[in-house]
Amino acid sequence: MYQWPGLARLCACGTLVSLCVLAGLGALLSAASWTARPVLFLAAGWVVFALGVVAALRRSCVPGRRWRVTMAWLAALSAVGAAAVLWPDAGITPPQLVPGTHWVRLPGGERLAYLELPATRPAHATPVIFLHGGPGMADMGGDAVYLRRLAADGYDVYLYDQLGVGESSRLANPAHYTVAGSVANLESFRKAIHAPQVDLIGYSWGSALAAAYLASHAHHVSKVVFVSPGAVGGQASDLLELLGRLGPAHLWALLRQTLAPRAMLAWMLVQVNPRAAHAFAGDAEMDARFRDMIAAFAPAFYCHPPARTSGGHPGFYALAMLLRRQAWRGVDPHAALRRLATPALILKGQCDYLSWASAVDYRDTLRNARLVYVPNAGHRLFAEQPRAFAATVSAFLDGHPLPMAAMTRRRPPPGYDGPAGTVR
Repeated sequence: MYQWPGLARLCACGTLVSLCVLAGLGALLSAASWTARPVLFLAAGWVVFALGVVAALRRSCVPGRRWRVTMAWLAALSAVGAAAVLWPDAGITPPQLVPGTHWVRLPGGERLAYLELPATRPAHATPVIFLHGGPGMADMGGDAVYLRRLAADGYDVYLYDQLGVGESSRLANPAHYTVAGSVANLESFRKAIHAPQVDLIGYSWGSALAAAYLASHAHHVSKVVFVSPGAVGGQASDLLELLGRLGPAHLWALLRQTLAPRAMLAWMLVQVNPRAAHAFAGDAEMDARFRDMIAAFAPAFYCHPPARTSGGHPGFYALAMLLRRQAWRGVDPHAALRRLATPALILKGQCDYLSWASAVDYRDTLRNARLVYVPNAGHRLFAEQPRAFAATVSAFLDGHPLPMAAMTRRRPPPGYDGPAGTVR
């Protein structure tokens, strides 16, 4: 009669099976680097895994010619793996369309969704374009609530979902999401609204996009505002600082999404072949998962989180591609920005999870820039301190004295509750 192996044999078997999983994953990713067809790279991974499992089971768990036991174990392990990575989550429902949404068609045929907030009194000649953060994190309806204050001050305000995000078009090949492409899309949008010059407001990642656009199209920018800016040139953000601001429940909700096997595999596939990742897990599925992730870590965007936060209408593949260093290939705004005298305003909140150094870099790079520190405001500064935001931005755009003093120091002020970072 077959004897169940001892503890040592079980441990050895478990170790070998784990190595087989890693070997199969390596084979899967290697195959995905040259083919975007899921049936091929998944089959390659399974074959290597299966051969390894058969060898491991025959040597460690079921010695002798016990093929039925070996095949039963292989079938069970394969079924568990298939259930984990092959079937997408159920209940994928996109957010509702924001009322008043319009579209601009890009030269390549893609569409950008946008919202116009007309001035409620005689407009200034120069319109304002708001660039959302992320990359890939659009919340056009939520952002419009706070930007209407600028419309009330006489500015025509435009918000648009960047390509691959919100209601804008998705690309069949995610590798085409690049910073240079994002700059070109912003230029196309400026032309579509027939504005010789614009004032830009960049929020978080949108600040990096605004800086890249300013570096190449300075003659079309009258003034620029950087709100809770991501680093010039798109260096890595302070992810650990963001995670450290989450409570156990929100951290668990975030980890539950990010550590799901299918989500982890999609992220790994993005690194080796974005088209393979997109074929494996499409936009609807990954955008819905990303929306749940944003809702989980959104409290870290505030000094005092509201009772409810929204995940907006994000774009996973825009995020995944624009976070890569390759997305900035050929784009380094620093040198061009140092030559400009474009008036610039940087707004930095007390509890922003991004470093103080990133805001100082904008101020020190642009000759005509002022940095304003906003107490009791986190990363989503305009939502937590809407009056201070609107008053300061309106005064800056109007050319009036700022209601809050500009910071001249390089170190964070007393009471600052974010990471300092390394100032150049």
